[in-house]
Amino acid sequence: MSIKILQIGAGIRGRHWAQFIKGYPDADCVGIVDPDAAARAAAEKMLGGGCGYFADLDSALGSVRPDAALIVSPSILHADLTVRCLDAGLTVMVEKPLATTIAEGRRVLDRARAVGKQVIVAENYRFWPAERTIKRLLEEGFLGRIDNAMMIDRRNQPSTVEGPWFGKIDYPQLQEIATHHFDSLRGFFGSRPDSITVRVWNPPWTDYKHGAHTEAFIDFAHVRVQYVGTLLSHRYGFSMWIEGEKGALWTNRKFVAFRPRGSRWFRPMRNDKVPKGDERPYPQGGTTSLLNSLRDAVLHGKSAETRGDDNIWTVAMVEAGQTSDRERRTVQLSEVYAPAADVRSG
Repeated sequence: MSIKILQIGAGIRGRHWAQFIKGYPDADCVGIVDPDAAARAAAEKMLGGGCGYFADLDSALGSVRPDAALIVSPSILHADLTVRCLDAGLTVMVEKPLATTIAEGRRVLDRARAVGKQVIVAENYRFWPAERTIKRLLEEGFLGRIDNAMMIDRRNQPSTVEGPWFGKIDYPQLQEIATHHFDSLRGFFGSRPDSITVRVWNPPWTDYKHGAHTEAFIDFAHVRVQYVGTLLSHRYGFSMWIEGEKGALWTNRKFVAFRPRGSRWFRPMRNDKVPKGDERPYPQGGTTSLLNSLRDAVLHGKSAETRGDDNIWTVAMVEAGQTSDRERRTVQLSEVYAPAADVRSG
């Protein structure tokens, strides 16, 4: 049985999603919403007929009857659009971040609980084969006790790549990119961190208003993580190293390798199998599992791995990181988010 999806946002990433939905057997696009006429025209040229095209959300909701909404708008609009779609009775999947502040995230989750609908965050990195492999190995205790990890993400990403808004916001790398990596770390280690220390800066050749580069020290209960993320490096590159008592795991997000304790050499590990499409690189990787999550939430009420009430802890990491940078101190996550019914989960 197929679900009907109303997509909000037809920019670069929005058109990616529209293509993936078109090729997904269990969903149909019934509407695309974007205030920009050129973006709507580009989406229509790509998708053709069978899908409505609207300049605003009210017009779309008055014309089509979707089961779910997919929100692919600038981040500052995520919370408002999610609440409006929840009020319309829709299950929602929203691109990361869930919201740009904890206060907005709480508003979204409160509304989701009130209307009995689920909010899912499109954290596609969690479903890449290498990440699934690392997660499984750590859950199985493959490395024994873990001591530390280092993650480095380098990008050659001028501010105009994501759209004119991206280079004008504060903390673009932290809010828009590191949020993915922080969410992956929570998935790997199966918990939220206790504290975070962050500083951000701009290189001399920046075209960003603020914070193109981020450095973070993240303390989980039993793991210390060093993180560096850059938007204006001279090339793309990713590396993560996890050190345990039985050896070290390494990944570049495509492959996984293991170096046993005492060995000089890494040996390749076979990646876990994932649903078809998730093995592909960005922009497609991970989207099949996310669409499966949305389908299962609509049809069966199944709770998604990247549901909003889990992902708000990633929002908390980002907000605590911003506070740390502004105040030049280590920030406890409990300072920014302490839910009334606190259940410790990833």
